[in-house]
Amino acid sequence: MDKQELLSRIVKLKQFFDEGKIPTISNHEIHPNYPKESRERYLYFTLPPCLNFQRSSPAMWQAAYSTWNDPETNYLFYPEKVVITPYEKIQKDLVKHKLSLQRNKHTQIWISICKSLHERFDSDPRKLIALHNSSVLKVIEYLRENKSSFPYLNGPKMSNYWLYILDHYTDIKIKDKHLLSIIPDTHVAQCSIHLKLTQLNATPEVIAKAWFDLLEGHVITPVEMHPVLWNWSRNNFLPEV
Repeated sequence: MDKQELLSRIVKLKQFFDEGKIPTISNHEIHPNYPKESRERYLYFTLPPCLNFQRSSPAMWQAAYSTWNDPETNYLFYPEKVVITPYEKIQKDLVKHKLSLQRNKHTQIWISICKSLHERFDSDPRKLIALHNSSVLKVIEYLRENKSSFPYLNGPKMSNYWLYILDHYTDIKIKDKHLLSIIPDTHVAQCSIHLKLTQLNATPEVIAKAWFDLLEGHVITPVEMHPVLWNWSRNNFLPEV
């Protein structure tokens, strides 16, 4: 397909989304009502997403919200409390509201990230971001250089999703936002095939690069298309463009 023709379809699709013509899930990323600049807000939107793979995203956020609101499990969102809590209790409490679905793997991820944030950044994700000048490139590079300390958060999907979600729900000021990748999840992959941008079985890296190449220099950035495509796929690619 001609690039300009495809861009025209993308612009129309984004317009449909902005006009509310593509159904969306209300309160998808359900969250407690803390100020956008608060440490609690940053921690809430940092830890649960690290367990958001191979599962329903809305269900994961509901589980996170229930875990936060339960006085017995709320401590899980504070790295300084997690690091002094026995492994078995953390594992049990992560499962209580189904925030964790993989008892061992999810528990290990949660503890590793809490430990890294506590030891390196005073239990505060804001300090990690500030140290790297609120730069997409610098933050992602740091995460990838410290894979074992930030499991799953360091991956190409999650590192971009994390910064994208912070951009939506906190007061973060990302300096090179245009470099945020689209999150090449199942829905984005299906839309990319439907639009004939990529072929069947394209890798996440290929999908991300295809969107970067298509939107290079355009007013629409790749990451802006993620909610559009995610909801368009769920609506069976309607309305058609």
